[in-house]
Amino acid sequence: MNISSEQLAYWYLRLNGFLTIQNFIVHPDIGSEQRTDADILGVRFPHQAELKPKPMTDDEPFIQIKDKPFIIIAEVKSGECNLNGPWTEPQKENLQRVLRAIGAFPESEVETVAKAVYTSGVFSNNAYHLSLACFGRDPNPEIKKNLPTVPQILWDKVLGFIYDRFRKYRDQKASHGQWDEAGQELWDCVLGSRTEREFKAKVVISGR
Repeated sequence: MNISSEQLAYWYLRLNGFLTIQNFIVHPDIGSEQRTDADILGVRFPHQAELKPKPMTDDEPFIQIKDKPFIIIAEVKSGECNLNGPWTEPQKENLQRVLRAIGAFPESEVETVAKAVYTSGVFSNNAYHLSLACFGRDPNPEIKKNLPTVPQILWDKVLGFIYDRFRKYRDQKASHGQWDEAGQELWDCVLGSRTEREFKAKVVISGR
């Protein structure tokens, strides 16, 4: 099957309990030209659980945050993981605009949060955990060196998680007529594959 990198990242985050917005546009304070966009913006709440009495187990690093919402600003690439300039160029103040649009932090805290994220890629307080993240086929050594706490989520891991989730909870996930086309095709591809390796070999990821 063919799937765009953004759709694959969306389904991975969705299956991990995230409420998401794709192509989150940052508008200018003055004028009409957009400043930038985040490929995926999402939030996962700390008490998220699906199925009782044995909830599905979500993936790392999300389950490490147990006491506050996890806000993610994700950049998605088909090849090497990367973070676009808006998230690494403080002088443009695009991150501040995203934080104001999200609305999780009061105006008095926006600069503090932005400074932390520009510096380390992550901010955490008693109320929220906010992190940049990047999806891709290969890890980026510069990000690992300069922003070691920023998750680099590789497609091999994503596909493995989806295969395991659909196989392990086949009965519970079988009724899904409302899923979009990408979700339906992922399901069919998983069930039509004898092994995880075969499933991964069938998926062609397109995009930037």
